Amino acid sequence: MTPPLVEERLTRALGGWAVASVVGGAALSLSPRTRAFGRQTAAWGAVDGVIAWAGARGRARKGPTDPVRLRRVLLLNAGLDVGYVLAGAALVRHGRWAGDGWGVVVQGAFLLALDATAARALP
Repeated sequence: MTPPLVEERLTRALGGWAVASVVGGAALSLSPRTRAFGRQTAAWGAVDGVIAWAGARGRARKGPTDPVRLRRVLLLNAGLDVGYVLAGAALVRHGRWAGDGWGVVVQGAFLLALDATAARALP
């Protein structure tokens, strides 16, 4: 797959995940049982949406990102994603913050899969 196509798919996938996270998180926030998970999901979705928008805008203005730089950024992000999953797991283990923790785990796991898959797809 060509680097510009990888970057475009990455941005679209992140944007779609962002929309689903905001909408789903908002709906889950309505119930006291799922409020914390929903809050985390919606907040992460909003941040992911801004990142996807900025990526699409930058690509439209400057063209595709250099594949070597993009791979470096994706691998750095994958490392951060592992940290998010571990931090979320620590919140789950704490007990009182389990809903928030599960929200962080889900978001971090998705981002890890997305970043690793995109990095692997680059030539």
